[in-house]
Parts: sequence; C-alpha cells; structure tokens
Amino acid sequence: MTSDRPSNTAPITDLDVYFSAAEAFPAFEELCLSATRSIRCCFRVFDPSTSLHSDAGRGIGETWFDLLLHLLNRGVEIDITISDFDPIIATDDHRRSWRSARLLADLDELSTDARLTFAISMHPARVGYLPRRVLRSKIAGELEKRDADPLTPGLDGLEAGDDLPLMPATHHQKLAVVDEDALYIGGLDLNDRRYDTLLHQQASEQTWQDIQAIARGPVVAAAAAHLKSFRAVTEGEGEAPPQAPGFLRTLSSRRAQDLIHIAPKPLINEIEEAHLAAVERAEGLIYLETQFFRHKPLAEALVQAATQKDDLACILILPAAPEDVAFEGNDAEDARMGAQIQMEALQILTEGLGERLALASPAQCRSAEDVPQAAILHGAPLIYVHSKLSLFGRDEAILSSANLNGRSFRWDTEAGLHLSERAHVEPLWPRALDHWLLDTAPDPFGPPRDTVTRINQLLSENVAKSPEDRHHFLLPFDHSAQDRLASPLPFVPDEMV
Repeated sequence: MTSDRPSNTAPITDLDVYFSAAEAFPAFEELCLSATRSIRCCFRVFDPSTSLHSDAGRGIGETWFDLLLHLLNRGVEIDITISDFDPIIATDDHRRSWRSARLLADLDELSTDARLTFAISMHPARVGYLPRRVLRSKIAGELEKRDADPLTPGLDGLEAGDDLPLMPATHHQKLAVVDEDALYIGGLDLNDRRYDTLLHQQASEQTWQDIQAIARGPVVAAAAAHLKSFRAVTEGEGEAPPQAPGFLRTLSSRRAQDLIHIAPKPLINEIEEAHLAAVERAEGLIYLETQFFRHKPLAEALVQAATQKDDLACILILPAAPEDVAFEGNDAEDARMGAQIQMEALQILTEGLGERLALASPAQCRSAEDVPQAAILHGAPLIYVHSKLSLFGRDEAILSSANLNGRSFRWDTEAGLHLSERAHVEPLWPRALDHWLLDTAPDPFGPPRDTVTRINQLLSENVAKSPEDRHHFLLPFDHSAQDRLASPLPFVPDEMV
C-alpha cells in the first residue's frame, strides 16, 4: 500500500486502512484468530451474534460468538468493554448492550477455561442535581413511554417521582489490541447493521460507510495503556497515561460535585487539539469525511487558515441527514438542536471558504422508492456516512472514533490515530476520492483550488441527471431539509449533540 516504509522508531511502523466493513470485518476476524495470548477491546456496539465474513472465520463457525469461543478454548485471554447508555433517553442502545452481555455470559459458561472478562460500562458522569430538577417532568414523561424490562438493569423499578439519573456522556471509542502487537481502531463498531460494501447496493437504511485501520508499532502500547486505564480515569480514580505520539484521545470524568453542571469534567481533548493544529499547519487540500460537522471552532479555524493561505481548499463529505432523522423520523428537540448547530457551523464554512469548499453527500444511483422523505437526496436514497477521517495535505491525517462535534471533542471517550508519515497519508487520498467519485475522481495532488472546482463541477453535473444516469455517488449537500428542522435549545451546551 505504501512506497516508503516509516522508520522503526516511528509511532506507527505498519498501517492498513479499510474503507468499508466488507474490508475491515474479515481483517479483524483474521487478526483475532492470529492471537496467541490476549485480546483487549472496547466498542460502543459489540454484538457477538454478528456474522463472520472471512474464510478463516467461516471455517470455525457462523458468528463472532463461535469465533470468541474458539479463541477462549485455545487459551487466549479476552477482555471486552461494551458501552452502556442512559436507560431512559437511549433505551434501545441500553438494551442492545445488555443483550450482548447475556451472550457473553453464555460464552463464558461454555468456554473450557475462565479466560473471558467483560463489562457493560456506563460513563460515570451525571447531569447535576439542579439541571435534573429542571428536566424532571420531561424525563419522567420519557420514562412513562418505556416498558420496564427486568432483564435490562437500570430501567426496571424506576418511578416517575424518583430523582431520575441523566447520563451526558458515553464511551464512544472502537478499538482492540491483539497480543500487545496490533491495534484495530477507527469509527467502526461490530454488528450486522454496520456491514456494507464500497458499492452500497443495500437498501438505503442498511447502507453504512465507515473507515477502520490496523496499526503496528509503538502506538499499540499507548492504546493498550489507554484500554487498561480509561474506566478508572473517567471515574476520577486514576491518572490518564501521558500523551503518546500517534495516539489521540478524548477523556472526561465525573465531577466530585455535580450540583449545577450538565457537562462532565473535561480532562483530555487531544483529538480536538490535533485537528485545530493540523488546520493551522495545513498546506493545500483538506479532506473531511464525517458523520457530523457541528464544531464551530473547527469551522472558524478552517476559515482563518484560508484567509492566510491562498491555496487552501476543503472537501467535506457528510450524510444528507442523521441516521435517526433519515430512517426513524426523529424531529425531537435533540434532532432540531443538532440541525441548528450544524447549520451554523456550515454557514461559517460556506461563507468563509466560498468556491474553495466542496460540500457533498452521497446517494445511491437509483430512484428513491419506498424510502422516507428525510432519506432522499435529490431524488435518490442517501448512503449513510459514519466515517471519521480527516486529511491535511499529503503529510498529516487523523483517523478516529470522533465525529467533528463538541461531544466527541470534549465529552465522550474517544480514541484515534494521528498519522504524520507521507507513506501512510498519501495513499488515503485516492482511496477516499475514488470510493465516492469512481472513475471521475480528479487528481488529489493537483492544484487544490482546481481540484475543488472540478469536484463542484462533478456535483453539478451529477445532480442534473436522473438518479439512474448518474456517474458517481456524490451530490451537493442539501441545506434545505436541515434548515427546516433546525431550532436552538436554550441553556443546553452544544456538546450535548
């Protein structure tokens, strides 16, 4: 994949990047099957019933349950942390995590040796007492809509009159360390919903674009130290390991006193700092592929950099709508607030960069039939983007679990790679552009403003055609639906969404 290998002293000595679950899932299966000693991981979503896709995995069984059982019986020690969620506000996510817990408990019973440890881990931060009092009637109303489930801790037994908890943050990271030798990391969780190919030929609500990597080198030790410590750190019971080259984190903790605060106590915002610093250093073309663009300081930094560098230009790829808005019809306060913040961030960017910005969303090359209106982009079903990839010229990139929003930059537990070797960064450019633009992709290493101009021409040409006649996946981002939904939510910090 690369022409020049980084030195053995570089934080990342070997890197493979996967631009879909169809690429990443088999690679992760094979990596785990290569383990001889240990696997330690944390995912927002980890479903042991997820189908296996590699030949090696399918030779063992049908699902990750079979693969994990095989590894345990072979003597590999496995430690799995799965994120937990607010049982009232995020009931479906909360129940999904505990379904996984029950499968892992069954797995532990079936294995011949007790080498499995697992935890369903809620970020320990809580909304302060006074904000909880203000929101009490609203949260009680949400509780009344939920059916108590005695198999799901945290919901059964709650009453509307209780001092109901509110959890503002989650462990959003997706990473695994295998044998202290290899690191699997990025934005991709593990379940069947996230499986898609680069052709995105499934029904729109099943499409999923994500990016994951396997890295080797000193960065693996940093990731392992993080996995061993992050739960204690977020509890406020331990110190985070020092920052390590090539590895980036977001960490927050519970507050010792939580009377008035909605937010957790911020500790480490390396991913935010790395983005802002990379923008300031960047020369030429910047590429951002992200689920959300809701961080106004980042938008302002991009505009400021463009005023100082005439050749700076930016490509931003976003989904046409958030998943819950597109496929579940969510128009509640959280969706409206998210739309408001993104509208404001994009306004900063579009007004500040003008023709030096290409702002696009992907859609399938077919007409929309039996697709919710919110999931239609210029007559075609949207392709859902969940990636978290930022490229800054040929020499710097960030690949992580973090969205470009305040929540990922300051509240949630996040982890990622900071790439600083041209041999690792440069090959990502044609992969990113070719995936979306197919054989129409321009040279990413030509004059940056010319590249953005050409991409904007391709967007205009594509949207003018009927969906079946389109030559690639990208279309102009449609501001209108977002702007109609947008509404501010006073007194709530932007980081909430």
